[in-house]
Amino acid sequence: MTYTKKSIKDISVQSHENWIADVAWRKANKAWLGKSADIALRILDALDELNWKKAKLAHEMGVSPQQVSKYVKGEENFKLETLCKLEKVLGIELVTILQKDEEVVQKGTWRYVEPTEKMENRNKF
Repeated sequence: MTYTKKSIKDISVQSHENWIADVAWRKANKAWLGKSADIALRILDALDELNWKKAKLAHEMGVSPQQVSKYVKGEENFKLETLCKLEKVLGIELVTILQKDEEVVQKGTWRYVEPTEKMENRNKF
């Protein structure tokens, strides 16, 4: 086998092994990767609303432009410190801690709520 053919075969085997390892890693980290992707989209939306470039965000946060690029790729395992800094600089909320009796309702959606006794009494007056 020639050197070139051997090199191509080695690259092919390596690429296949890397692909398999990448899929396994994504499956093992699926939960936080999904949340990271949601955060990345929210950061991009905020940058668009502020008419900022990633370089401006990097400057405001005191990090490198490469670090901001990692944030917006959707594969960053964010620290709470970083999330709080992003919230402050962008003026947005990325993390919400719900009480056990609270639930998230998306904007523009409606849902029926069973009337409580308090609600019924209010309508009597």
